[in-house]
Amino acid sequence: MRYQNRYFFLLSLSTLLFSLFLYFYLPSFLQILELKSVDWRFHWRGNTLPSQKVVIVAIDEESLEKVGRWPWSRTKMAQLVKKIDAASPLAVGYDIGFFEPEVNVAQKEVLTLFEFLKQKHKLDKESQQFLEQRLLANYPDYWLARALLETNSTQVLGYYLNFEPSKQKQKLPLNTAKYTGVKLLQPESVFQPLQASKVRSNLELLLKAAGKQGYFNVVPDEDGSYRRYPLVLEFRENYLQPLALSLFNHANKSSFVVVGKAGILGVEVGKVFVPTDERGFLFLNYRGKAQTILHLPAWKILAGEIDPSLLQGKYVLVGVTAPGVYDLRVTPFGVAYPGLEIQATALDNLLQKDYLLRPGFAPLFDLVAIILLWLGVSLALFYLTPFFSLMVSLILGLSFIGLNFYFFTHKLYLLNLGSPLLTLVISYVVLLSYRILFADKQKKNLRKAFSKYLDAKLVEEIVKEPDKLKLGGEKRELTVLFSDIRGFTTLSEKLAPEELVSLLNKYLTEMTQIILQEKGLLDKYIGDAIMAIFGTPIYYPEHALCACKSALSMLLKLEELNTNWKKTKGLELNIGIGINTGEMVAGNMGSIERFDYTVMGDNVNLASRLEGLNKYYGTNILVSEFTYEQVKEHFSFRLIDKVRVKGKEKPVKLYELLPEKKATIFQSYKEEYEEFLSYYFAGEFEAASEKLLLLEGKTRDKLWELYKERLKVLRQSRPENWDGVYTFAVK
Repeated sequence: MRYQNRYFFLLSLSTLLFSLFLYFYLPSFLQILELKSVDWRFHWRGNTLPSQKVVIVAIDEESLEKVGRWPWSRTKMAQLVKKIDAASPLAVGYDIGFFEPEVNVAQKEVLTLFEFLKQKHKLDKESQQFLEQRLLANYPDYWLARALLETNSTQVLGYYLNFEPSKQKQKLPLNTAKYTGVKLLQPESVFQPLQASKVRSNLELLLKAAGKQGYFNVVPDEDGSYRRYPLVLEFRENYLQPLALSLFNHANKSSFVVVGKAGILGVEVGKVFVPTDERGFLFLNYRGKAQTILHLPAWKILAGEIDPSLLQGKYVLVGVTAPGVYDLRVTPFGVAYPGLEIQATALDNLLQKDYLLRPGFAPLFDLVAIILLWLGVSLALFYLTPFFSLMVSLILGLSFIGLNFYFFTHKLYLLNLGSPLLTLVISYVVLLSYRILFADKQKKNLRKAFSKYLDAKLVEEIVKEPDKLKLGGEKRELTVLFSDIRGFTTLSEKLAPEELVSLLNKYLTEMTQIILQEKGLLDKYIGDAIMAIFGTPIYYPEHALCACKSALSMLLKLEELNTNWKKTKGLELNIGIGINTGEMVAGNMGSIERFDYTVMGDNVNLASRLEGLNKYYGTNILVSEFTYEQVKEHFSFRLIDKVRVKGKEKPVKLYELLPEKKATIFQSYKEEYEEFLSYYFAGEFEAASEKLLLLEGKTRDKLWELYKERLKVLRQSRPENWDGVYTFAVK
C-alpha cells in the first residue's frame, strides 16, 4: 500500500531535519548513546592480545593478605623496588603516590634521645654517630629513596593533579615530566587543555631519587566511564605528561604538543606522532577484560616466586588492584576495572601504535550515513508493506553496523554509530505510525521496563499515572543502599561453578524480593553486589525508613539461608550493607522505548564507600548521619566513628544499624561505650583507652581492636588540632 501524498514526504523530511538537529546539537542522551555504542563495539570485538611489553605488578587482595594491609611501609616498597629491578626491566612506573613522609615509633624515639643528650651536653662524637646510624636504619623514606636511586632501570613516580579552584601559588615540583614545548601549525591556533590548580607531588627525597614523575589522573566521560586518556594537562603554563607517556619516553626525547586551528592535534615524542582529540585526550583501545594485560602479584615478587624473564626488558607498572582500596573504574569492559590497568592500556597503545582515533573524514561519513539510512527507510515505507519495509530497515541497519564495526576493528576508526541508527529508528517509527493506526503502547513499555526491578504494585501505579515518571534527569533527595558478600573470592574457590551460580541466584533472589517489598528500586547487580534506590521513580518521603527496613530484613533472611547452607554445603555467607541519604541526580538514560533508570552523584558514592567500610569496622550495616537523622526514632543505632572519606572534605558520622539481638547486647554496655567515644572525640586518649579496656571485658567486638590500634598510634603521636575525625587518605 502506497501513501503518495505530500504529508508523508513532509513528515519524512521533518524526521531528517530533526535527526540532523540532534546530530549537530548533540544532547546529553545522544552523547551517552554514542559513548555506549563504543562499549558495544568493544564487547562485540572481544579480547585482543596485548604487546607483551607491559607487565603489571599488582598489589592485589592476595598480596594484602600475605604481606599486610595497605598502605605498606616504605621499607617494604623498597624491597619491592629492588626485587623488580633485579629482573632488569626497561622502565618502572608507580601508580602510587608517596605524598607524606612515613614516621614510625622507633624513628621518633631516636630523635627524642638525640635531642635529650644534645641538651644535656652528653652527646659525644661516638654517640652521635651511633644515633645517626639508628635514625637512618629507622627511616623508611630513606630506604625507599636509596632503592630508587640504586636501580639500573628508569623509575617514574606517579602524582596527582587537582582541578578545584585554589588561591595557593605553587611552583611546579622538580623532575615533573613535561613537554619540551608547543608546535603551532597556524598562527591563529588556539587550544585549551584541562588546567590543574594544584600539584599533589611526591616527597622531594623520593622524587630526586627516582628522577621523574608523571601524573596518574584519568578523566571520565560524561557517563562516568573511562574511555580516553589525557596526554596533556596544563599547570601554570607548563604542559605536563602522564605516567604512561613518561614511561614511553623513558629516554627523555624531545616532546611537543602539536596544535592546529581547532585545538590539539596530538603529541610528538621524538619522531613519533600520537594523534589525540582537540583537548589532548587519547582514545584508548582496551585489550579486554581486567587482567588481559599480564598481572604479577606483588607478594610473589617479594617472595622470589616469579620468573625474572617475565620482567626482563619490559615496561612495569606497579600499583594497587585490591577492590577494597577503591582504585576501580568503570570502563567498556566492566564497572570494577583496575585504574592501574588503564595506565597499562595507555602505555601498551603507545608502544603498539594501535590507539583508536577519529579520522578527519568522520563528520562527512556521519552525515552521509544519516542521509542514506533516512532515504532507504523512507523509500521502503513508501513503496513496501510494513513487513517488507521492516526487513529492508533491518538490513540497512545491520549493514551499517557491519561497516562501522569493520572500521573499528581493522582501521581503528571511531565513527558515530548512535546518530545514524537513531535516524533510522526515528524515520521508521514516525513514518510507520503515520501509515497505520496502532494502539498506544506506552503502558506496555513502562510495565516491561520496570517490572524486573520494581514491585508490581509500584509498576501499576506508574502505568496508571505515567506523568509522574520524569524521563529526564532531576535532582532529588533519595536513599541508596549497597550490599556486598564478604569474602566472595574465597567462596568462589570452594564451590563448583554450578553450585556457585545456584547459591548466588538464590541469595540475590531473596534479597531482591525484600528490596521490592519495601518499595525499593533494584538499580543493578554488580557481581555479588546489589545497588538499590529508595524514593524513586515515584517519590515517597519515607525512603530512608524503607531502606533501613530492607537492610534489617536482608540480615534476617541471610540467617535463615545460612542455617540451610551450613547443613547442606558447610558454609555461611556474611554481607556488608551501606546506606546513605541525600541529593542525587535520578532519571532515565535513553528513550522511552529503551532506557536505564539510575542515580548518580557524591551521595551515591558515599553509600558505596560505607558498604566497603563494614569490613574495616567489623559491622554489617553502616548508615550515614544523614540517614540516621531521618530514622533514629525507629531503630537502634550506635555511633561508630567520625570520618573524612577520600575525596570529601566535610566529615561524616557513621552509625551502625543494629539488629534486635545486637541492640539488646548494646544496651548492656551503652553507657561505657558513649563515655569512651566522648573521651576519644575530645582527644583524651588515655581515658579513652581505660574505657576501652572495660568494654573489652564486657563483650567481644572487632571495633575494640580497631580503636585499640588507633589509640596506640594517637597516644604516641598526638595530632595537632585534633577534631575527632579519622581521615581515610588511601586511594
